[in-house]
Amino acid sequence: MKFGVGYYTMQSPPHKQRPHKELYAEMLEEVTMADQMGYDSAWLSEHHFLGDGYCPSLLLTAAAIAARTKNIRIGTGVLLLPEHDPIRVAEDAAVADLISDGRLILGIGLGYRQEEFAGFGRTLKQRRGRMEEGIEILTKSWGDESFSLDGKYYQLENINVTPKPVQKPIPIWVGAFTEPAIRRAARIGAPLFIPAIGVIPIVKYLFDMHSELLKEYGRNPNDVEKPLVREMYISDKSADDAWEDIKEHVTYTAKGYASWGSMVDTEGNLLSDPDDPILYDIARAQSIIGTPEECVEAIKQYQAETPMDNLICRFKFPGISHEESMRSMRLFVEKVLPNVS
Repeated sequence: MKFGVGYYTMQSPPHKQRPHKELYAEMLEEVTMADQMGYDSAWLSEHHFLGDGYCPSLLLTAAAIAARTKNIRIGTGVLLLPEHDPIRVAEDAAVADLISDGRLILGIGLGYRQEEFAGFGRTLKQRRGRMEEGIEILTKSWGDESFSLDGKYYQLENINVTPKPVQKPIPIWVGAFTEPAIRRAARIGAPLFIPAIGVIPIVKYLFDMHSELLKEYGRNPNDVEKPLVREMYISDKSADDAWEDIKEHVTYTAKGYASWGSMVDTEGNLLSDPDDPILYDIARAQSIIGTPEECVEAIKQYQAETPMDNLICRFKFPGISHEESMRSMRLFVEKVLPNVS
C-alpha cells in the first residue's frame, strides 16, 4: 500500500473564509511535513472561475512543492486537459518534472463545467476530441524527436518541445467516471484516478471496469496502480462526534459536486441539487472519520472490498483548519499506518 495527501484545492468557502495567501502557505507547510513523514505522494486539484478561489494553476503549484520537497511524488488530480493548450502543458510539466527530479505524475481529466469551457473560448462538445489529441501531443512532446500533428483542433508542424523531462515519459493518470473515459485510461495503460466521490460498491465497480478494459487492451491490471482519494479526519472523538465537528466542511465539497452535476448517490445515480439533505449522509459514507481505531477499520474495509493499493488521504478539505489537518496527518502516521500498511 502507498499513502498520499491531498488533493489540495486552496478553497476559501463562504462558511469559513480565509486569505488565499495563508491557504497556499499552509499547503506548502503540510506537504513539506508529509514529505518528511514518508507519505508517498501529494495531490492538487483544478477548477476555474469559482467564488471560493479553487486552485486554477496546478503545474505552477506543483513546481513550488517540488522546490520545497525531496522525495514525495507530486500529482495533479486532475488537470483539465481540454481547457489548456497541450503544448503549454507539455512544457510546464517537463519543467516541473525537472525541478522535482522526476517526481511528477500528470493526472488529467475531461472537465465538465460549461462555465470553464466558455471562459477559455471552448465548448463541452469539443472536449473528447481535444483530450485525445492532447494526450497524443503530450506523449510525443516528451519524446526525443520532433513531431507534427494534423488534427481537428491542433495543427503542429515539426515541433520539438524542450527541455525534456527527467521521466521518459512523465506518467499520465486519468480521472474518469464513465465507461468511455475509463476505456480511454485503459487504452493508454493509465491508472484510474478516483476522486473523493462514491461509496465502496461504486468504487469497486469503477476499479473492476477499469481492470476488465485493461485486459481487453492486452494489459495486466496488476501492473497498474489503483489510487483512491478519501476525505479523512482522525480525532480523539468517536465517528459520530467527529462528524458533527466537520460535517459542514466535508459536505461543502459534496454540494459543489452536486451543483456541477457530478455527485452520485449510493446507487450511482447523479445528484444535481446542492440543497438535497441526502448529501450529508453520502458525504459521511464516503469519508473516513473518527478515532484512529475507527479509521483503521474503515481502511481495512476498503482493502478487503476493493483492489485499492494507493490511498490518497484528503486531510485538508475546504474549511478545516491547518492545525486540524496537521493533527490528522500525524495521527495517521503514528496510529493508523502501522495497522494498515
